[in-house]
Amino acid sequence: MKMLYRYLKGIINRIRSIIRWFLSHLIAVQTLSHLQSIREFELSVIIKLLPEKGRLLEIGSGTGWQASALTEKGFDVSAMDINTSNYYEERVFPVEDYDGHNLPFENAEFDIVYTSNLLEHVPHVRSFQDEIHRVLKPNGLVIHVLPSSSWRFWTNITHFIKYLNVPCVHGEYSENAFIEIARFSRSTWRQLFNETGWKVISEQSNDLFYTGCSVLDSRVSINARSKLNSILGSSCNIFVLKKSMTV
Repeated sequence: MKMLYRYLKGIINRIRSIIRWFLSHLIAVQTLSHLQSIREFELSVIIKLLPEKGRLLEIGSGTGWQASALTEKGFDVSAMDINTSNYYEERVFPVEDYDGHNLPFENAEFDIVYTSNLLEHVPHVRSFQDEIHRVLKPNGLVIHVLPSSSWRFWTNITHFIKYLNVPCVHGEYSENAFIEIARFSRSTWRQLFNETGWKVISEQSNDLFYTGCSVLDSRVSINARSKLNSILGSSCNIFVLKKSMTV
């Protein structure tokens, strides 16, 4: 019986190796340039939601590419990220390191606070809202770009295609990647904001389809991904917030 088990296990492992080899020749290598093209499209959507000018704080800036682009648009930008960011070595803008908890600014310094795909990675997300409240001016604007349920669903699918195993959890609030499908819904994010002193001014999709486990990368153009959005769902939701009058 043990010999049969080892024999079958060997066959399964060989089949997995063949499938991995086959997929490795089909799956595109994920590139930073493609990620930048996605962020460029998202930023074109964000710009329409911003005032014409003002002091802007971006938290979780990564390479600083969006901070640089917003500076070119005329905003006075401060960019922050933790020093363990995956994009630390690829920074293209003076991104300042911080501890992930305390923003090194005075009260009411900023007209706008902007984050993109950040909040799901903040374990103390509720108390972190207090820091955002603190540095934002009374009539300031907050814009959060956040992963959607459809992003989590399709990322689960593409992860399995690429790695032939169960996907890992992405954020800080769920036991597994499947529960995150519900956790990344608009209603869940909306509830968080309503309970932490924010008034939701608007919410919309980013009008773009992509996953967190790139299979085709730039082989699927941004234009094509924009069209796929109406069929497969948008990858992110965009929330525009102001301070609640009760705060």
